[in-house]
Amino acid sequence: MGIFSEFREQNHNFWRYFWKYSQIIILIQLLINYVLIPILSYLANGIIFLGRVNYISYTNALYLLTKKPLVVIGLILILLLILLLVFTQFTLLLISFQAIKSKASLSWWDYLKKVAKNVFGLPFKAFGFFLLYFLIITPFGSLGISSTLLSKVKIPQFILDWLIQEHQFLAFLLLIIYLVILYIGLQWLFVLPMMIFENKSIKFAIKKSWELTRGKTIFYLGLFGLLIVVVAIVASIATGIVIFAQWIIDNVSFLKTIDFTMAVVNMTLIQFINITISLYASGMAVLIMLSRTHTRYFYPYKNHRGHKWFWGILALTVVISFVSYNVTYFNDWLLKPPVTVSHRGVDDGNGVQNSISALKTTSKENPDYIEMDIQETKDHQFVVYHDNTLKNLAGINKRPSEMTLNELKQTKIHENGKTTYIASFDDYLNAATKLHQKLLVELKPVSGNSKNFVQLFAKKYGTSLKKNKDMIHSLSYNYIEQSKELMPNVKASYILSFNLSGVPITKADDFTMEYTTLNRQFIDGAHLQRKNVFAWTVNDEDAMDRMIFLGSGGVITDNLATLNGEIKRLFNDSSYSERMTIYVAQMQDPFD
Repeated sequence: MGIFSEFREQNHNFWRYFWKYSQIIILIQLLINYVLIPILSYLANGIIFLGRVNYISYTNALYLLTKKPLVVIGLILILLLILLLVFTQFTLLLISFQAIKSKASLSWWDYLKKVAKNVFGLPFKAFGFFLLYFLIITPFGSLGISSTLLSKVKIPQFILDWLIQEHQFLAFLLLIIYLVILYIGLQWLFVLPMMIFENKSIKFAIKKSWELTRGKTIFYLGLFGLLIVVVAIVASIATGIVIFAQWIIDNVSFLKTIDFTMAVVNMTLIQFINITISLYASGMAVLIMLSRTHTRYFYPYKNHRGHKWFWGILALTVVISFVSYNVTYFNDWLLKPPVTVSHRGVDDGNGVQNSISALKTTSKENPDYIEMDIQETKDHQFVVYHDNTLKNLAGINKRPSEMTLNELKQTKIHENGKTTYIASFDDYLNAATKLHQKLLVELKPVSGNSKNFVQLFAKKYGTSLKKNKDMIHSLSYNYIEQSKELMPNVKASYILSFNLSGVPITKADDFTMEYTTLNRQFIDGAHLQRKNVFAWTVNDEDAMDRMIFLGSGGVITDNLATLNGEIKRLFNDSSYSERMTIYVAQMQDPFD
């Protein structure tokens, strides 16, 4: 059977039992998002709280292992529980879909008994395999073969940018690894169905799945590729038609009286289109996984209650929530413009990062803050520089801490076709003060800094920072805690490079988080502490829109003009159709 024939067969199967498949997906996602994730978050936060751990990061990993082993054990147990729940989720999906396509009339009790049999029969040694298995199928996550429980399994964007820009060989190696993982994921496509429906061991299931997919890598890759194309085309056409209809209403004078009402209706329609497409992508992905499974159920036909009242209440709740969101969205009651921050003082490569010349050029675009980095020099002064060594910008294989301030000020640095000199923080701060430009100063926790780095900085610059209403932030938890003790009136933000386990307990006024794993749960948790969250480093329009819709208090970017343009589009009297276009651009899977 060819790719198109197989796709047509599974497509026909999906639409034949659309509502039955959809019920399964919706119920599982409701259980995960509104029951399991809150419970798991509560357990993880409880372990951290009882263990008197204020934060979890790579910076305190050794401390946790040596001083807080019970906390580490507790978090590992939660990880194992997550793996068990992900296995349960996949098992329930596969069993339910196979029963539906086999025309079996199973009750939820039947499903749960079969799931329990598979889950409780799982050997402990299988956890290692499933950790690898679920990581390997992560590349198919956009097509439904994924779990919200594993939403943090991703490489942060700043690491990818660092690899591509500065370590092309490592970036190429990462690409090769990704392709290998993609290949293995395709070869293991039928491992789970065989374990569940044929009671095969992991070893046998892997071997058999490899045999079934041997020589058919292009076939299955093409099948998923076709699904991607179909989903993209249908989504674009469907939402495009609705937005075009709204554009007509926006631009025809006699329809102006109903433009707001129709905007709410059309936006609600788009949201339901998004749900339907998500159900389709998830359902088709599962059916492809089951395409070589031939288990049949022989159960007597039963009339199960449809629970129409439940689905009616759920549908009404969804409609009310959509309409309420859309009314607040179009009235600008929900979103507010974020604080704009120029990352390292540049905009789209308009100068050398962290240089005074770039500061002067970028400040003309009126960012709320210009972010820059400081380190300590050999003679215990402060220099404006980001990297651990001077090699990348100056061609010198030394750390800033190995040179005096005067030596560094005489060092030329090159970037974006421009040349300038390394700046002292004194000169940089004076230039910013004259320009009335507020700064977001990053205290770099590099090995060359002295033990009293923060004390020296606070004593010398605390008064000036307070007067100028500047801010500081740092990846070092201790730097931020010391800063709030020594400079209580200077706002400080704790930087997190990864969203691991909820909101840290800190004296920081705000948080700065790498945007790849930043989500609504973290932002809501920070807001409960009356703290904002700055997203970094957000450089493309879709990501900017997404961070604004999540409620980020600030956006740190290398492309300030682009960010200003997106804020203008979103908040400065855009038409309803334009606002809908922006919403669609950042629209996510509703079940994530």
